[in-house]
Amino acid sequence: MKIKFYAIGLGLILTFTLSLCKQAAKKDGETLAFLNHHDTVSYTGVKSCEPCHSDIYKTFLETGMGKSFDAASLKKTSGDFKNVKPVYDAYKDMYYLPFFSNETLYLKEYRLEGHDTVYSRTEKISYIVGSGHHTNSHFTEENGYVFQAPITFYTQKGQWDLPPGFEQGNNTRFSRKIGMECMSCHNALPAYVEGTDNRYTHLPHGISCERCHGPGELHIQEMQKGKPVAGTIVNPAKLPWTRQIDVCQRCHLQGNAVLKPGKDFTSFRPGMKLSETFDQFSPEYAGGEDFVMAAHAERFQLSKCFIESVKGDLNSADARIGFTCISCHDPHVTVRNVNNEHFNSTCRSCHDQPKLADCSDTRQHLMAAEYNCVKCHMPSSGTVDIPHVSVHDHYIRKPRPRVKNTGKLLGLRCITNKNPDRLTEAKAYITYYEKFDQNPLYLEKAREKSKSLDETEKEHLQTLVHLYYIGREYSKITGLMKDKDGDHDAWTCYRVAKAYEHEGAMEKAVEWFEKVIGKEPANLDFLLQYSVILIRQKQYKKAGDMLEKHNRLYSKSAEGWAYLGMVKLQLNELALAKKHFLKSLTLDPDLMVALQNLKTLYEFSGNTEEVNKLEKRIRKLSGGA
Repeated sequence: MKIKFYAIGLGLILTFTLSLCKQAAKKDGETLAFLNHHDTVSYTGVKSCEPCHSDIYKTFLETGMGKSFDAASLKKTSGDFKNVKPVYDAYKDMYYLPFFSNETLYLKEYRLEGHDTVYSRTEKISYIVGSGHHTNSHFTEENGYVFQAPITFYTQKGQWDLPPGFEQGNNTRFSRKIGMECMSCHNALPAYVEGTDNRYTHLPHGISCERCHGPGELHIQEMQKGKPVAGTIVNPAKLPWTRQIDVCQRCHLQGNAVLKPGKDFTSFRPGMKLSETFDQFSPEYAGGEDFVMAAHAERFQLSKCFIESVKGDLNSADARIGFTCISCHDPHVTVRNVNNEHFNSTCRSCHDQPKLADCSDTRQHLMAAEYNCVKCHMPSSGTVDIPHVSVHDHYIRKPRPRVKNTGKLLGLRCITNKNPDRLTEAKAYITYYEKFDQNPLYLEKAREKSKSLDETEKEHLQTLVHLYYIGREYSKITGLMKDKDGDHDAWTCYRVAKAYEHEGAMEKAVEWFEKVIGKEPANLDFLLQYSVILIRQKQYKKAGDMLEKHNRLYSKSAEGWAYLGMVKLQLNELALAKKHFLKSLTLDPDLMVALQNLKTLYEFSGNTEEVNKLEKRIRKLSGGA
């Protein structure tokens, strides 16, 4: 939000500001720790901090946070475009070549047969995410919908490769949606379109000051009046230990985030208790450990020097209690401009003269390590989740071999809350099974945690529907929701619709899908799935209208064009059907629904040559000779 001040309206603005201060003191009967915790106080953007904090502003822009996200450009990229070689995905049989043309970044996806290019698609890269300290990943955007592109530059090795999670046959090409959970950690808070998974009206360029200090609108207004009011901005260094750690843990945790009822990924503001917004869960094993990229806060809190530094009441206002992230890291200065002596001095604040007294290593090893505490006690190594990347392990301890998780999987542990409630635990197991790992243990645990849920409470009912959906227990969903109305979130309505579809009750499926579309009319997945149900019901005109809307919102969906081709084929509009099938195959040459229906169309028109080509292609994709 850009704040404007007009001299003619100054009296009105000042009156509003004082009113806002009084209003912000309480919210829904709750006394707020900071006035800028009130939801009427807006974020203003990093640029608004420069007039009063110019030196910090300049150094912060060079940090990993300040450089976390920007429009794709020659200035932003860390990629090597002089020695770039195409990245080959053997599972998809696709090559990927990033290149600049007229200062615009593109990614070319193509397939070869011998020396011939038999398929090619080129997409403009709109954004680069990542500071370049470790990686640059790349996003495409159309009409506000943001997706990840299948290419990443791994800075430390100077290597182009598939992005994390796209390897080993998991390449989703240009269709991985970038939702708020992802965007809100890798960037400042964007203007998000409610009722969509990945649509934005504005994307800031980099994590801003306000991610750690809270929204700045009220603070700026008070400073411009010359009478600053305490509590209009948050200084993390002065927070109680737990609230200070929560500022960092908001993003520097790895795992499955489970939102609390009524919360979203914009709800947390610095100074709040993180577990009131969401709880974070990770797998727990009987032995061993997996070192992952973004688990800095969790690993740090395992350290003996951290545990033994914690004395007294962690919720005390005394910020000197405990050993926190900012004991070593100044978030306003890039770590690249901080020498080893800075970090070693933090160690010496507790371990006097580590060269000779506290360190049990030999003098020979100490000299070889240049008396660098971090090099031995926080070794840098690769992670299990991000290829080609090496980061420091924030579990501070004596050097030891790292042990991979070979022990028995116990379940999920909550990192942010020692005693998560039953509903949150149930959601954690359900969503972890759905999103990350379909290990039967997670489903078993989900059922166990859900036994005490009360179906008369809406949030509990919706969680039970979700549980039955991932367990494919569709009759339980339809039985549970038989006499219920549509006063539920869109995803619950979607799961009910799909349950009726699986049971063959198509009219009920359509009825519930209409509730879905009424709640989220710009959700691409819902529009597409509704269209498929309408096609099955032979409601071709209505399905066509839905697909036309879907394709106007986002034109790069191969499925959207293929299903529209199906509609035109059923309506005997053969020229349009062919056009849409061919359009679909320019976006995904392996999309079976497009290939099979195009074959049907050619059979109808008697084009034997094209039918034979398509039959050969379909057999190959199906594993035939």
